[in-house]
Amino acid sequence: MTQIKMIATDVDGTFLNDQRQYNHDRFAAQLARLKTANIRFVVASGNHIGHLHKVFAATPTVQTFVAENGSLIIDQHHTLFETPVPTDVAHAVVDALMTDDTLRPQAFRLSGAHGTYVSRDSKPLDLDAQNYFFNNLVTVDDLRDVEDTIYKVNGEWPHSSVQHVVDQLNTRFAGQVHATPSGFGSIDIIAPHMNKAVGVTQLAQSWGIDPSEVAAFGDNGNDKEMIAHVGLGVAMRNGAEDVRNVADLVTPTDNNHDGVLDVIDAILAGEV
Repeated sequence: MTQIKMIATDVDGTFLNDQRQYNHDRFAAQLARLKTANIRFVVASGNHIGHLHKVFAATPTVQTFVAENGSLIIDQHHTLFETPVPTDVAHAVVDALMTDDTLRPQAFRLSGAHGTYVSRDSKPLDLDAQNYFFNNLVTVDDLRDVEDTIYKVNGEWPHSSVQHVVDQLNTRFAGQVHATPSGFGSIDIIAPHMNKAVGVTQLAQSWGIDPSEVAAFGDNGNDKEMIAHVGLGVAMRNGAEDVRNVADLVTPTDNNHDGVLDVIDAILAGEV
């Protein structure tokens, strides 16, 4: 099997348990072993960079992030790549969602370089979750007036309607955006042809690493392309069925039982 030179992992439902925690001591020891083995560790998430820094504050040696589903890639606090949604396209998506009752979300946000902008009349499905995921909220009257570098449009819908909205957006804005489920009734709308697979590949190639030398972990729809694309695609036991179906490996244990860390140990031991 091809030697693994880079490990990329999703965060929620994958690296973190359901209490949004991870085993700090075990992971820190693994990072030291990964460094010795010249294996890079990367966080690949739909979340914004400020939140990811907060999640990994307990492990400050984690310094490489493929954020915003690949639209923003940060290493050592330096931006390596960014692929924003054109402002006029972001505004057009907002307008379409706000004016179509069949598509209108309960909560609505724009993830920008200088803040996450939230509509004043937004009604998030879980206010505590919004406050957890977005620590840079800026409340505005109309998202169509926001002028910033926009990496992502994000909305929340009842779970049963998520795939319908994804399909409608990808049809209506074909070639202009890429909509993808991101878990918990949420949809991320990013630049066309952008996803975690593209972001992880950009980063890997900048380091002289081939996608076949990458292992990637994930559990949800926005992880699917990444898992299918890399050399060792690992789906979580607790992950969505369509993600497990494209994976090379399913973790023996779930996110509540160190599923990612167990497989990292196996990679370090040369067992996978």
